[in-house]
Amino acid sequence: MRRIIVFIAVLFCCKSLMAQTITTEKVFAFKITGYIQKLNDSITLVQVMLPDASPLTIAEKQLGVLKHCFKQGVELDTAIIGWGRCQLIKGDYYYFGIHLYKNQQVEEGDLLYLRLTVPVAYNGRLLDVTKHAIEFTRVTDEKFLFAADIFWLTREKEAALLDSMISDIHYTGSVMQQQMPDQNQLIKGGLYDGKKLFNAMQVATRTELEQFLNYIIARPTKYAGHSWKVSEIFATWMVSETPRVIEK
Repeated sequence: MRRIIVFIAVLFCCKSLMAQTITTEKVFAFKITGYIQKLNDSITLVQVMLPDASPLTIAEKQLGVLKHCFKQGVELDTAIIGWGRCQLIKGDYYYFGIHLYKNQQVEEGDLLYLRLTVPVAYNGRLLDVTKHAIEFTRVTDEKFLFAADIFWLTREKEAALLDSMISDIHYTGSVMQQQMPDQNQLIKGGLYDGKKLFNAMQVATRTELEQFLNYIIARPTKYAGHSWKVSEIFATWMVSETPRVIEK
């Protein structure tokens, strides 16, 4: 009996180790810092750093492409504005020489996209959202998770996080209905057609949140590189006729 117990314990330990060593390729975005040095008319040196405790690694000569980060009210070209390779690594800082396309300028917060091999415990929705340098916070501004935490999520932990996000949406809808009843607009179109916004927020489901996350994954440009209160952007999606990904 004791041998059976030991065997089962070893089996579960092995499964845990296997889950931690699964790798996959993902394209990750990193916001460049304010360190921007123009080397000549076509090459600009930019700097990125990895999140604290991140298991990611960037190798010398790693290829990357640079895009402007979308800013509300600012007309920026969010297509690729340049490309380059990692030229220098100093501690946690990585320096890329970017060949800019004609008439393009680099700005702090622009997004450098790199294809990396990453360790994952669960390849879920939140990983596919986070890879665009998107961060979600509660209405009170606390983070739901830190960037490095995403690699150790399991299916169960992700489900618990999504439930926590839904709870935050419910709470925000309730508070807004109490404090700003005159702003409880009628929704026209989409999943919530004919419902009042704050009322609909209070009964939103995890399935609907997952549909919203699927939309972000498919159309990340306006969200990439920013920190968002999940209740606010979910409410914006609700009143924007809830655009969704058509699943075949």
